[in-house]
Amino acid sequence: MAELLLATVNGQVIRLDTDAPEPEVLFRGPGNEALMGICRDEDHLFVASLNRIYKFRMGDYRLLKRTRRARPSPDFHQMNIYDGLIYATATKRNQIWVFDRGIRRSRTVNIAPPDPGKRARYKKNYNHINAIVKYNGEFYINLNWLNAEQYGDSGVLRTDPEFRETGKFKYGWESHDFQFAGDRMLAICSTSGKDKTILHPNRSGLMADGKLVWEHNPDESFCKGLCFDDRQLFICGGRKAERAARKHTAGIIYVLDKSTFELVKTIEHEKIRGVRGCLVVSG
Repeated sequence: MAELLLATVNGQVIRLDTDAPEPEVLFRGPGNEALMGICRDEDHLFVASLNRIYKFRMGDYRLLKRTRRARPSPDFHQMNIYDGLIYATATKRNQIWVFDRGIRRSRTVNIAPPDPGKRARYKKNYNHINAIVKYNGEFYINLNWLNAEQYGDSGVLRTDPEFRETGKFKYGWESHDFQFAGDRMLAICSTSGKDKTILHPNRSGLMADGKLVWEHNPDESFCKGLCFDDRQLFICGGRKAERAARKHTAGIIYVLDKSTFELVKTIEHEKIRGVRGCLVVSG
């Protein structure tokens, strides 16, 4: 059994026991705003919508505080907490926003475009940053678009604690939620497929140490959230739909054996909409 907390596209925080999947809605955001990143420390849970951060108390999940809406929206995606500081990816602004545990912003870090010597010719979110993790004292920042082309290769920017670049490498395509499980690098690879002109394989699944070790039908779902315990990996997303209809699509969770990457089961429930962020509370 694992207990998961899920952030969903229709503005809910859901608690789910994976062995008895009757979900419990812990929070509903105003106006069904999409919830994205989710992280915690011992005492508090932090959840990001596209334009604000929420702080809850662990245990009873009482809402303690929320930031004002940021305008224009930074399009927060995934975030993590290290040494009492929250690092949130501000995707649309190509930035990392750093907050203290009181969710007061203390720092803003700009991430350079794929080719700093040339003007980015397309969308403002030229890197489409969507995750940040800290490993062996360095930050690893997930670049959904590694090069000056959309919907092609993804990569990872590595920096020191002061965000000075120490390396950059290719890793997958349309990647989400890059992270480490022990010393193994994991990321979700997805494909926009029919919706976009893609410059990568039309394949979706889990990448581990540079290899696609498990796949699902790329036309079935689009996944953005990854978490794990000692035994299992949980790849979370939603059924594919046009952007305007995504708040109504069914959520989907693929449960994999952590050692073999074999599919254990697939979880869907009528009360769960598309999942954007996830974490394991107990397992």
